Amino acid sequence: MKNPNIEIKTGENDIIFADAHCHLLPPWFKFSQIEAVIERARSKNVKIIINSAISADNYEFGLRTTEFPGVYLSLGLGPSSVSEEDFNTFTKYFRTNKDKIVAIGEIGLDYHWTKESLKQEKQRINLHKLIQFALENKKPIVIHSRKAEKDAIEILQEMNAKDVLMHCFDGTDEQVKQIVEEGWFISVPTSAVYRKNYKRKIDLIPPRNLMFETDSPFHSLEQGKNNEPSAISILCKHAADLKQMKNEELARITTENVCNFYGLNLS
Repeated sequence: MKNPNIEIKTGENDIIFADAHCHLLPPWFKFSQIEAVIERARSKNVKIIINSAISADNYEFGLRTTEFPGVYLSLGLGPSSVSEEDFNTFTKYFRTNKDKIVAIGEIGLDYHWTKESLKQEKQRINLHKLIQFALENKKPIVIHSRKAEKDAIEILQEMNAKDVLMHCFDGTDEQVKQIVEEGWFISVPTSAVYRKNYKRKIDLIPPRNLMFETDSPFHSLEQGKNNEPSAISILCKHAADLKQMKNEELARITTENVCNFYGLNLS
């Protein structure tokens, strides 16, 4: 954790929510729409938004979104982007804009879309390189691990990664326990409102290891519509009910988790 003494003071009337991971990027969002998206989020007290750009064609767009209040950039590389050219483009852009980037991610493995063993091996090789790059640059790591949770955890442990967020994690109960024991974080998406697998994660994850994310435009609460950061307020209330906690208390803890993990100097 980057700022262990950070404290978000909230009461019922001044709750601050955080969206730990989203994609306010083309083709889902035009830049002309971003201001309205941010305004809708802030109207629901979602005042911290981590925007994840994961391909070279939207890095600059992602950086421009940080002009809006409370928006921060996480720079990543999708699991299928495993060429040397992709890696070099990513590292060059990161080095040029390092001070404006709060994390490396999402990066990781995806065996849902990639079935071939050779391509999966290329993903693992690339993940090693990206984790090493993150460690060298002292940036927290956001991991995508769809249908590849076991391999992702083993690689992170092998490389002694410390500041890790498992985004949209959907692994086993035992894997959740492993992650918690490592002191890493897990972010649960807004679809936990209606999906049993993510509701189960809310039950299992201690508040100190929990974050909320929209993964916008995905995991929407409204069929046929892009998800937006404003939905975090609904997810937090749902999670607080499941965990039998006060909404403002769970909001405070999860927002502090986001701020500490991403090194945001807020109070």
